[in-house]
Amino acid sequence: MINQNETLTSKQNSKVKIIKRYQNRKLYDTQQSCYVTLDDIAKMIRTNEEVMVIDNKSKNDITAATLTQIIFEAEKKASQYAPLFTLREIIQNGNGSISNYLAKLGAFPQDYMTKQAANIANVERASVDDVKQNLENRVANAATRYNPDTTAKAAAEKATVLPGAQNEEETPNLPSSNPSLNN
Repeated sequence: MINQNETLTSKQNSKVKIIKRYQNRKLYDTQQSCYVTLDDIAKMIRTNEEVMVIDNKSKNDITAATLTQIIFEAEKKASQYAPLFTLREIIQNGNGSISNYLAKLGAFPQDYMTKQAANIANVERASVDDVKQNLENRVANAATRYNPDTTAKAAAEKATVLPGAQNEEETPNLPSSNPSLNN
């Protein structure tokens, strides 16, 4: 079995190539400034390049999912498939997940799956917190948008004082809805 600590250390020393995946599923090599295919990424991996695939919208690392996709695409093109008894065993004992099956066989370090589960839980928790904060901001913005009295107050609270201003406690003069008061 390969010592994963050694491979991680050696990979950290090399430059990581960042590939961005856009919503339209296009993959963009940020180093070469060009679009690439899954086959191109497979070639990079075969030449021992360190590749990281990032979802452009969420900024999540989707390298594992992309490499899994490359493996399955290669499997579709293969002239021979894995034996049926092996495929059935993966479905029965790994719930259809090759990762779970390999973990049960001991192909990963003992704490690998636990750490992966913790990482996923942290990402999901952060994602829920982001959605909650976004929703709270949208509700607050909607409330100020439909209530003109609070709009002026909120704008005054958010106004920043320019550098060099004398009194930091002063709120800026906001235009009122009455045009005669603006003079």
